[in-house]
Amino acid sequence: MSRIIGILLLLFILRLAVKNFSARLRISVLGAPPRPSVQAAPPAVTETLVPCAACGVYVPAARALKGAGGRGEAFCSEECRTRGAA
Repeated sequence: MSRIIGILLLLFILRLAVKNFSARLRISVLGAPPRPSVQAAPPAVTETLVPCAACGVYVPAARALKGAGGRGEAFCSEECRTRGAA
């Protein structure tokens, strides 16, 4: 059992050494930086939230329903828009 663990540990160390050697070789020959092992996360998408004029719930500005009064009010649903008009 200890022989198997020793062999696995040796293979793991050998893999790390080969990976390190290939990265150094790539830098010296190609002048390229080593490839990142983890991909960068995509940039976060931000969206403006506006409060509903009737109930106060925040909704994305792109999905908000505009009020009919021309006062720039935003509503979260058709129900809130009719309640806000009354």
